[in-house]
Amino acid sequence: ETSTDMLNASGTGSASYTGVYIYPTGGAMRTISASGFTTLPLIELNGADRITIDGLNTGGNGLTITNPSNNAGAMTIRLVGDACRNIIRNCTILGSNASTTAAPFGTIHISTGSITGNDSNVIANNLIGDAAGGLPAFGIYSFSGSSTISNDTIIVANNEIYNWFSTIASSDAAAIWANSGSSITSNSFWTISGN
Repeated sequence: ETSTDMLNASGTGSASYTGVYIYPTGGAMRTISASGFTTLPLIELNGADRITIDGLNTGGNGLTITNPSNNAGAMTIRLVGDACRNIIRNCTILGSNASTTAAPFGTIHISTGSITGNDSNVIANNLIGDAAGGLPAFGIYSFSGSSTISNDTIIVANNEIYNWFSTIASSDAAAIWANSGSSITSNSFWTISGN
């Protein structure tokens, strides 16, 4: 892909759906890869609800999603703008955005919301690691940026998260990071298990 693949909320512009299911077909390995852009996410769910990205096909874990750019902002998947009730499962998700600035980013990045936050999302049974371009600072990163609009009720389960690194400090890198930004009460009711 040469630009961000963005799915907006249903009712925004020409987007009209009750749910979307994305999966590989044909029983072979499939890869979605970023090429030609360096500071944007590869896939963005912008207020999109009820989206399932499922890498499982008849051959097993068949979908790899990778952003090899090592620039800040080059996330692989970003949820933003109150993207809720989405499922990302059974995929290999790779990133390279090593933190070289004070603004960290995750391979899977749960960003800011405007009304509810990016709530009730599931990230399960994935391999989350480094792409060819380098190491990501965070495997999964959540930053609500607000004490009143937080990313709540997130399930992170049974993922294998590996090879993260920051050139700033060890505190600027983690497998999973849930950062409220403004209040320790933000990013509540997470379930993190079996990773």
